[in-house]
Amino acid sequence: MSGTSDVHGEAVARRLRAEADQVLEWHETGDLDAALVACDALLTAVAAADPADPVVRETHFFAAFERALLLTEQGELDAAAEAYAAAAAAPADLDDPDQRHEVAMALLNQGICLDAMGDHQGALQAYDRLVVRFGTAADPVTRDQVVRGRVNRAAALLALDELHEALTVADVLVGDLDPSEALDAEQLAMTMRIRAAALRALDRAGEAADALAELERYATEDPAARTQFASSQRERAEVLTELDRRAEAVAVLDATVRKLEDDPDPEVVEAREQLLVVEADLLDELGEHDRARAVRAARGRR
Repeated sequence: MSGTSDVHGEAVARRLRAEADQVLEWHETGDLDAALVACDALLTAVAAADPADPVVRETHFFAAFERALLLTEQGELDAAAEAYAAAAAAPADLDDPDQRHEVAMALLNQGICLDAMGDHQGALQAYDRLVVRFGTAADPVTRDQVVRGRVNRAAALLALDELHEALTVADVLVGDLDPSEALDAEQLAMTMRIRAAALRALDRAGEAADALAELERYATEDPAARTQFASSQRERAEVLTELDRRAEAVAVLDATVRKLEDDPDPEVVEAREQLLVVEADLLDELGEHDRARAVRAARGRR
């Protein structure tokens, strides 16, 4: 009987893998509807299989997560959020780093979908579940998901006008993140932007400008972090303008544009273009029209 059972189990595993491969093929070729139907069929097949079998367990998570991805790509964010929650609840071996970070990613994506829908309270709860469940994970990939969740949690608090709590969360993050690490550098810049936004909302614009100025101290090779840096300095210029310190705002923009002058990354180039637009408008406000024209002429050039 044992041999027959083993053969049956191997046959089920082969069939599940083949169906999962078909889902991926349809997804990669852009046939999202067919991939979604296949995901539903795969989840039905998994429900009838042995839940103790590792192939069944892995296929269950794959199908649930893939279904969530497909719904996200179709713009069905409400259904996608529910699907990510279902993926996070699927049986998993959390001692396996691969499965652990996949479950963490499902919780993170659930929160991102809810945030995008404006359900910041729901997003906050998803990020809380992520941090509580995986906050002590040592493997770098899961830690990355947790860091993103913590930063997104601060942003959700800001969106909910929980300004003091958002500041507290941001302050803790600033102490925990290492600007010499690529992911940390990007998330640190995002955190400082959240912190500054909270300070501005609390009528503490001067402190907000100082917080954004801190980012000048951090150099990074990571394009995502440099894009965040560019956005942070645009926001710093906005704050300085609110404080009637326009000449200082122009100096900040000019220094940032020069710092990013030779950057080849397309997103950084786009962020730099935005800085030039803001700088030119400020120069016009200051009556420096020749400089404004020169700055506008610099757009599209490196």
